[in-house]
Amino acid sequence: MARSDALITPQMLVWARERIAMPVALAAQAVGVTVDKYQSWEQGENLPTINQAKKFAKKVKIPYAWLFLAAPPEKYKLPKNTDYRTFSNQAISDYSLELQHLLADVSMRRDAMIELYTEMDIPLPRFEQYTDIKTSDNATIAQTIRSLLGITLERQKQFRNSSEAFNYYMEALSAIGILVFQAAKVDKAVMRGMSIYDPVFPIIVVNRKDEYSARIFTLMHEFVHILTRTPGICDTFGVEKQSRFDIEIKCNKIAAEALVPPNALLSDSQWIKIQQNGWDDDGIQKISRNFSVSREVIIGRLMTLGKIGIDFYNEKLLQYTREYEQYERNRNNNKDGFLPPSTDICSQVGKLYARTVMNAYNQEIITPRDASQFLSGLRIQHFGKVERWCFS
Repeated sequence: MARSDALITPQMLVWARERIAMPVALAAQAVGVTVDKYQSWEQGENLPTINQAKKFAKKVKIPYAWLFLAAPPEKYKLPKNTDYRTFSNQAISDYSLELQHLLADVSMRRDAMIELYTEMDIPLPRFEQYTDIKTSDNATIAQTIRSLLGITLERQKQFRNSSEAFNYYMEALSAIGILVFQAAKVDKAVMRGMSIYDPVFPIIVVNRKDEYSARIFTLMHEFVHILTRTPGICDTFGVEKQSRFDIEIKCNKIAAEALVPPNALLSDSQWIKIQQNGWDDDGIQKISRNFSVSREVIIGRLMTLGKIGIDFYNEKLLQYTREYEQYERNRNNNKDGFLPPSTDICSQVGKLYARTVMNAYNQEIITPRDASQFLSGLRIQHFGKVERWCFS
């Protein structure tokens, strides 16, 4: 059988690979050739087969057709206004390959939203609410967040579990024009959360491997970054005089206060019992469930409010961390790790994005193949389940 070469543009191979900081050796491995062979493609001396070119496009997460462009598309440069949240709350200076893939995915989804809204003649939402992180106190910013998202104590008490609370907060953020996505393939040690600010469809990403209570906290933490314009654009607002770590700690405190207001915490019946009868870890667990946060958040709030000392806080933090690590080990040993395709993709892209794609599909603005590509390759046979979920 005759060999079928793909008449790709060599510089597009270089651009696609460098765009996600992929080493030449890894690119060669991804398509099953030697480094010398792969380099001959980038240098224009040889051509990959069609199958090899498709494998490469899939690995670097770009449309196969892009490999035939004369020059890279300008609008798909990786965004700069980005913040990451890790376990240590330290900003990540170098993008790992998995983070590059994630950035590419969420950026393309945002561009797809703008394109689909334009095609359907829907006005583009703009998030222009801004609070100065330098001049505003934590309580003011926390109250602003509660007002914007419609968070009340009555509503928080109605949540049956942290999963329901998480879904509510996702919907509330979507309602004000923020795209919320979940990362499925990034390790928690690499990234727990990410935010990208733009007036049209700002982006928040949380890690699906986290517990729901942890994802809720990350949502709020990243929303603080969006609200205060701290992700990657510090020079614009003069916050460069604060270290990145200081900003992360401040965002943590604001997120905690937005989720657990002081008066609500100190008047909680379980906290009153603890004050009367002495410390009780089960009581702290019940308080954390009342606010759909972790025990760590509750003891952090109690320390901030001067109800426990730093030494006792550190002691309890170490205890709770060890207990959670054991819980994680037990959970990882018992879970099967399978999600149905529609559930998997819907979880990653969120209702606002999925609803927009399905509306465009039902209005015949995009083809079934387009819709599938917008939904990370989800097969058409699963569209019915997506519709039932995103319009529920």
